[in-house]
Amino acid sequence: MRKLAIVGFGPRGLHSLECLCIKLSKEQKDKYVTITIFENEEDLGAGKVWNVNQPNVNWINISERALKDLSGREKIKFSDFEIPAFPSYKKWLPKKDKNLSKTIPDKFPPRNKVGCYLIERANSIISVLKAHDKIKILKAVIVNVDFKSDKFNLTSLDKEIFIFDEVLLTIGHQTTKFDKDVETYEVQSLNRKHTSFSQVYPLKKIINSDKITSETNIAIRGLGLSMIDAVRALTIEKSGRFKILNKKTFESEFISSSNVAHKIIPYSLNGLPMAPKPIHAKMDEIFKPSKKQLKFFKKSIKGVANGKKETNGNSFLMEVIAEIGSEVYLNLENRISLNIDKKGLKKIIIILLEDDSYKHDLIEDSSQDTATILASFVEMAIGKRQISLDYCVGQVVRHCQPILYKTFSHAKVTEEIISEVIKLDEQLKRYSYGPPIESMQQLLALHRAEIIDFSFAANPKIEHKENGWKFSKNGKEITVNTIINSVLSAPEILDVTAPIIRNLLKNDIIKPIHTKLGVHTNKNGIIINADKKEIPLAVLGRLAKGSVIGVDAILECFGPRIKDWAKGCVSRL
Repeated sequence: MRKLAIVGFGPRGLHSLECLCIKLSKEQKDKYVTITIFENEEDLGAGKVWNVNQPNVNWINISERALKDLSGREKIKFSDFEIPAFPSYKKWLPKKDKNLSKTIPDKFPPRNKVGCYLIERANSIISVLKAHDKIKILKAVIVNVDFKSDKFNLTSLDKEIFIFDEVLLTIGHQTTKFDKDVETYEVQSLNRKHTSFSQVYPLKKIINSDKITSETNIAIRGLGLSMIDAVRALTIEKSGRFKILNKKTFESEFISSSNVAHKIIPYSLNGLPMAPKPIHAKMDEIFKPSKKQLKFFKKSIKGVANGKKETNGNSFLMEVIAEIGSEVYLNLENRISLNIDKKGLKKIIIILLEDDSYKHDLIEDSSQDTATILASFVEMAIGKRQISLDYCVGQVVRHCQPILYKTFSHAKVTEEIISEVIKLDEQLKRYSYGPPIESMQQLLALHRAEIIDFSFAANPKIEHKENGWKFSKNGKEITVNTIINSVLSAPEILDVTAPIIRNLLKNDIIKPIHTKLGVHTNKNGIIINADKKEIPLAVLGRLAKGSVIGVDAILECFGPRIKDWAKGCVSRL
């Protein structure tokens, strides 16, 4: 009997169990394995990210329309019992949220709603497996994994030792060493009246802080999605509210309260805001590449990924993005009128991908103030403004990313090329991972209400003073009492501080695929360790970034890589 441990049971751990059971049932091998799950969270299947007790202001960044691809689970038949099927996310939704018109604005649910789906789905399989003594659930934090005499020794925080033949790690996002700036703010805020939050989540820490009052000036480091969650926590959760003035565009007015902070100062190195996704399905369709174009994209990526086509860095990806992006842009009715052909557009796109500060009449001017850029993108997303080339390319990339993530994972190229591809993908997420229109309209409403001030958005001078931090930019100054870091750490395995990862590195069991990336794994998730020996330890998810491309989206948790692991696991029985 082979003993398997699954460490971490969020969405990936859940789908790993599902895929394993499906494969075991089809090959009639369920009698050959015992399964133990280690998870410290109360709600199995959701993990920290999808916790059902988190505030409603923490929204998912994928529309319910896009979540149609979160497929259900088939019925699983074993010789002596069955695990019932479970519906897809779309079928699970209440009737009022299904089959919406293409012109109705997309809905972006709170994370706790998706968490409810995941927990129901997890309980539907675990309850059956437990009833037939096929699984053990242990509430424990594993801090060390060692491999001796062909066995894994797992040590918990309580110093209990467990022995297994095979281990799967699906532990999701892990904390890393603090950025130098964040570490400095933490030290500067010690024993003083001002405060530093080294991370946004859980939001309740910010919401419940007695250091934040109506007289507080708050700086938020980072202009990404987490910044928006923090802003809602500082406004809606402080009894403020957004009054929607136009239901078709989500234009809003902010009604403040006596609990809302005096000023909120978002900032980053370049001050560039994210671009919102198109308002609804009909608007989004104009950016979707044709089947022929998507086929061309896949063929171009595959040629490099399988090692048959030589490339220099990420130039191959830039070329194919420029090819498809230029074609889509020329077909837009509401594009900026400029006499230019496809060849000229391709050249502009490639220069833009190499330098996102590049200026051109077709590109939204990045030297404008942050609020102006934000408002321009909102108008593009609702169809009230001519669409810039950069906005179009970003939305085209969003439609191509699933193919890139699937095709380029475990590519037969150098580590440097993988790193460059990921770098370009991350750069484009400013557009492709953009927030909902409603989120951006909320920021604009707060700007009009003079609560958010974008004057310091682009790389302000920051000086520590006795009463806080003085921000300076273009002759303007403000002193903030609180700094919130909303920049999520990258999954660089060498910087992860979680004991389980530190010990795996110390024990020479895992190694990074690149110094700036995650764990080196095979296609089936099995790690490639420092000795190049294959041992039955698999890592799926964010910590394998580099081996796999695209690790952050919920849909990736239910992707084909999980099936590859399950197939390999069963083959080892």
